[in-house]
Amino acid sequence: MKKLYTFILINTFISSIIAIRYFLIPGITFSWQSGFFSFFAVLGHFFSLYLLIFLILVSLIWLKKCYFNTIAALLVSLAQIVLFCDTIVFQQYRFHINQSVLSLVFSGQVVDFSTITYIVMLALATLVFCIELLILCFLDKKMTKSKAHRKKTRMIVIATIMLLGSALISHVIHMVAFYYAYSPIMVVKEYLPLYRPFTSKKIMGFFDKAGERKVINQYTKSSANIYYPKNSLVIDPENKEKMNIMFIVLDSWRYDTFNEDNSPNTYRFVKQNNGVIFDNHYSTGNATRTGIFGLFYGIPGTYWDAFLRNSIPSLFITTLQQQNYNIGIFTSAKVSSPEFDRTAFVTIKNLRISSPNGTPSYRDKQMTNDWLAWYQNRDTSKPTFSFLFYDAPHGYDFPNDFEVKYKPVGDINYITLNNNTNPLPILNRYKQSVYYDDYLMQNIYDELKKSGTLNNTLIIITGDHSQEINDNGLGFWGHNGNYTDAQTKVPFIIIGAKDLKILQENSQRLTSHEDVVPSLMKHYLHVQNDVSDYSTGYDLFSPITDRNWLLMSNYSSYAVRTLDNIYFVNRMGISHYMDSRNHEVDQTPNYQYIQDAMNKMRYFYQEGNK
Repeated sequence: MKKLYTFILINTFISSIIAIRYFLIPGITFSWQSGFFSFFAVLGHFFSLYLLIFLILVSLIWLKKCYFNTIAALLVSLAQIVLFCDTIVFQQYRFHINQSVLSLVFSGQVVDFSTITYIVMLALATLVFCIELLILCFLDKKMTKSKAHRKKTRMIVIATIMLLGSALISHVIHMVAFYYAYSPIMVVKEYLPLYRPFTSKKIMGFFDKAGERKVINQYTKSSANIYYPKNSLVIDPENKEKMNIMFIVLDSWRYDTFNEDNSPNTYRFVKQNNGVIFDNHYSTGNATRTGIFGLFYGIPGTYWDAFLRNSIPSLFITTLQQQNYNIGIFTSAKVSSPEFDRTAFVTIKNLRISSPNGTPSYRDKQMTNDWLAWYQNRDTSKPTFSFLFYDAPHGYDFPNDFEVKYKPVGDINYITLNNNTNPLPILNRYKQSVYYDDYLMQNIYDELKKSGTLNNTLIIITGDHSQEINDNGLGFWGHNGNYTDAQTKVPFIIIGAKDLKILQENSQRLTSHEDVVPSLMKHYLHVQNDVSDYSTGYDLFSPITDRNWLLMSNYSSYAVRTLDNIYFVNRMGISHYMDSRNHEVDQTPNYQYIQDAMNKMRYFYQEGNK
C-alpha cells in the first residue's frame, strides 16, 4: 500500500511538470497572481485525479506482484501519455481531448496520420510504460529495506500535506476570485483538463453582507488567451442616420406559440408593419446563458466561461455606447444570474438588475411599466437601444385574475413529471403565460406608435431558447436537456428593416442568434470591418447560401445541428449521433461539419484572422 501511494505521489509531480506545457502558449503572459494560483491549482488538481487512480489500483493489490506492477504501470503510463497529448491538442485548438475529438481524428475524413506517426506514438507509449515499470521496481527494492524507513515516511507525509494544502488553497482562492470576477485567477480554469474549482456565492455572501461585489477586473489581451475582436473596429465617420434598436425577448418561447391565436397582439403588430418572420431560426443554445450570449455577441455560447472569467463586454453594446445611444436594459429575472452584468452589460453603469421580487408575471408587468417610464423620459436627441426580457413562459406563470383562454390548465410539478404525464394541461399553462406576456407587449407597441418612433425603430422579437413539453416522447420537460427543435427553435421576427428582399429570402434559410450582431453592426451601426473580425455569424442582409449546420451549446455540452441530425457532445466529451427528435442513429456523421464547428469554437483563441 505504501509503495503504491508513493508511486502515485511521484506521478502526481511528473504530471504537474508536464502540465507546465498548458501555460506555454505563444503570446500569452501571466501576472504573478496567475502564476501563484497556477502553482497550487496544478498540484492540487493532479493529486485529486491520481487519488482516483490510487483507489482503482488498491482494489487490485491482491494480485501477484508482477501482474500488479504491469497493470499499475499500464494505467499510469496511459494517464501520462493522454496528458501529454492533451497539451498538444490544447496548444493547437484551445480545448481539451474528448471523445468527439478522438472520433474526428480517427475518422480519417479530416486528419490522416502517416505510418511514421504511428511508429513514433507506439515508441513513446512503450518508453513511458518502461519508465513507470522501472519506478515500481525501484520502489519494490527500496521499500523492502527497513533502513531510513522513518525518514521516507516523513517525506511522504510532508508531500501529502503539501498536496492537500495546495488543493484547499486553490479552491478557496478561486471561490473568492469568481465572486469578484478577478480574471487573472479565473482564467487558469480553462488551461487544466477536468478542472472544476469551487465556487459559492452563498459562502462569499456571508462575508460580504453589504453586497459590495463591485470589483470587476476588465479584460486585457495580456491576461487572457482571447482575441476578440480580431482587429479593432472601424466605424464609418460620416454622419449617418441612426435608428433606434429594440430587442424583445421571451424566456423559453416555443416557436409554435407565435401565431394569431396564442400571441395575437404581436402577430397583428408584425403583419401590420411588414415584419419578416423567420421559419428556421434557432437559438445558440438550449439555456438562457448561451442563448442570450449568442444574441449579444454573435459568437457561440461555448465562449461563455472564458468571457465571464475575463469580464469581456459585448462589442455590440460597447459600439452602441460609442455612438451615444440611450441604453435601457430591462429584465424581469435577475441580470446577474446568469452573470450578464459581468459579460454583455459589464460596461453599463447603474445597470438595472431585475424587477422587484414577485412572481414572473408580476415582474414582467413591473418591467413593462419601468420601460414605459424610462422611454417616455429618455433623451430624445439621442438614438435608443432597448432590451426587454420577459420571464413568464419560463415560469409557466400568469396572474390569477387574468382571463384563462386555454383549458384545462394544470399545475406543473417537476418532481412528478415523467414520460406518461399528460402534456396538455401543462402546455395550456405554458400557452397561457405566453398569452399574458403578449398582452403586456401591446403596451410597448402602443408607446412606439404614440411617440412617433415606430418608423425609426428596428425591432427584433425572439426567445432565448425554447421549452419542451415532452414533444419527443422521451421524458424531456423544459430546456437544457437536448438540442431538438422543442428546446432550440424559437420565433424570430424583424420589424422596421428597410431592405426586405434579401431578408425575406433568408427567412427561409437556416439562421441563428449568431446572425443578429453582424447584421446590426454592419448595416445599422456602420461598422466597416469584415464580419469575421468580431462574429462567426452571417449577415442577414446578404444572401445565405452555404450554411448546412449550426453550433449550439449550454452550460456543459454542445451540439452540431443540421435540419435532420444532431451531433451531441456531453459534459464528459462523449458524443452521440441522433436524428432531429433525439433518437440515436447508426450512421456516420459528416466530420467536416464537426471540424468546422471546432474551428469556430477556437476561432477567437487564435491570434490574427486565421
